[in-house]
Amino acid sequence: MPEKRLREELARLHTELEQASSVDRSSRELLEDLLTDIRRLLDAAPADSAQEDDDSLAERLGDAVRHFQDEHPNLAVAVGRIATALSNLGI
Repeated sequence: MPEKRLREELARLHTELEQASSVDRSSRELLEDLLTDIRRLLDAAPADSAQEDDDSLAERLGDAVRHFQDEHPNLAVAVGRIATALSNLGI
């Protein structure tokens, strides 16, 4: 169930990103890279997931929340929900 919720949150973030027309190119690329890495992590076998990569992803998600907090609060909330869902999965 937690993985299903994470996938739902990823879909919501993707929708938020599509609707946020004022997001600059580098910010959009940052989110797209995060989405790609999260999907890769979800598709990998549990043994393939390295703790170091997980820690880096958590840090990057935190950075993204702070990056979007002022100008794109909906994106910041969506990224925060993903970080929480990953944490609930032990990632």
